[in-house]
Amino acid sequence: MKNTKKLTFLAVMVALQIVFARTLGIELGNYQRISFSFIPVTLASATLGPWLSGIGSVVADIVGYISKPTGPYFPGFTASAFLSAAIYGWFFYKKPLTKGRIALANVVVTVFVNMILGTLWLNILFGSEFIPLLMTKMPFQLLMLVIKIVVQILILEKLTKEASRLFQ
Repeated sequence: MKNTKKLTFLAVMVALQIVFARTLGIELGNYQRISFSFIPVTLASATLGPWLSGIGSVVADIVGYISKPTGPYFPGFTASAFLSAAIYGWFFYKKPLTKGRIALANVVVTVFVNMILGTLWLNILFGSEFIPLLMTKMPFQLLMLVIKIVVQILILEKLTKEASRLFQ
């Protein structure tokens, strides 16, 4: 019964990721998207751990792309989806959700996954120059970093406690 509840919870988080990213997300050109899909990603990561949330993010990325493609499919972005969720899981799962831990997790995801890997994937996919592309992505990524940290500090601990009660 507990595994069924976890699978159902993960499916809901996958559905929310797709809705937040593909339906409610705002495209800013080819390279940037304003989205609150990080909320179900971090909630799944804090509640279910790095592996399940990573798998859920892979499913959300693939199903989201199939339902509303925004360019050519590239597996690097799917790998980034897994890594982001897994990193959040490593920082949040069964650990206190302190402001410092939330900030550090988001800095790691933003710098390593969103900025470095995301720019690398675009470089490989479109042949864009790495450094100029990174510089154009940086202000947006830093703004989203602040937004993610503030939102997670405000809601993540409360939502995680409520979600964890589902599995008792």
